[in-house]
Amino acid sequence: MTDVLTRPEVDRERRPLGRSLVYGALLVPVGVQTMADAMLGEEETAVRRWRRLGARDVQSMSNARTFGYGLLSAVLGLTSWFVMLLMVLAVVRGPFWGFVEHGLIAVPGIVVFLFVLRGIAALQTLLVQGTRRWVLPATIVLAAGSLAFFWSWLQQL
Repeated sequence: MTDVLTRPEVDRERRPLGRSLVYGALLVPVGVQTMADAMLGEEETAVRRWRRLGARDVQSMSNARTFGYGLLSAVLGLTSWFVMLLMVLAVVRGPFWGFVEHGLIAVPGIVVFLFVLRGIAALQTLLVQGTRRWVLPATIVLAAGSLAFFWSWLQQL
């Protein structure tokens, strides 16, 4: 049994899945507002907005950093919206479109989509807090990959 003093600190960034859905849905408007704040030179307003959204340990940022984080957050928000769309399609179409063909794929897919949304919310929160060095490159790679995937998806329509 672990002692309270030797147990690692519980990660405060863990949030329920429902709260991650709301966080992901709000990333686009908050990201766009953050970019506007950076262009107007109001970094403190952007920091207060991030804190209201749930990123509590946000420090003061420069204009360029505020704009970049707003842009990355908007892209991650669009990715969250796309994953939410896929999840809604899986819920509506999957289980009711033949159990053998699509139900076996759609039902586990819904669970995976929920955890993807939770991961996006956690990554964006870590990005804004700026506590770990690997988060910015990982976020840039995820945002670039998401944009490339979304562009290729639009091209096949």
